[in-house]
Amino acid sequence: MIDRDARNRMAEGVRHLAMGLITNFELEEEEFSDSVDPAVHAAFLGGPWYPCHDLMRYRLSGKNKLCPAVRREAARWVLFLKTDLPYEWPVEPRGFVGACGLVLLNLLSLGFLARKAQRQFARHGDMTVWPFIRRLDFEATLTKPSYLTKSPSRRMQTVTAEAASA
Repeated sequence: MIDRDARNRMAEGVRHLAMGLITNFELEEEEFSDSVDPAVHAAFLGGPWYPCHDLMRYRLSGKNKLCPAVRREAARWVLFLKTDLPYEWPVEPRGFVGACGLVLLNLLSLGFLARKAQRQFARHGDMTVWPFIRRLDFEATLTKPSYLTKSPSRRMQTVTAEAASA
């Protein structure tokens, strides 16, 4: 199910975080747990900002600036979240118990289960355009980026151009 309000808020949050306009804590303060949209949860838990350190408040600028590849991934997330496409990738277990269970299994298997899960995940679609599952969907979205054309800014056009070159 598409939760348009949550997707719009997440897209704004991702965009602002990737541009260094908000801190990692500010994105985390936004409430998404009540959303039924798997894309919103996947973006929050598995997006390019996932490596952000939860113990320190910072902006993704200066020495913490995202590398070009991760910025392209963030741009794809913004594009995807502004579509009405369903999130078709496998969904990770939610919540503290699910996350702890995965960490524990990964530790006990010395990382084997994580590598196996990653390979299985990649079999579901084209990882080069994730969170889109098909390159065709990604390319079609690039031809009509309604979110980006409503209020074009020089900065966002750059992010869109980077996404197109991915």
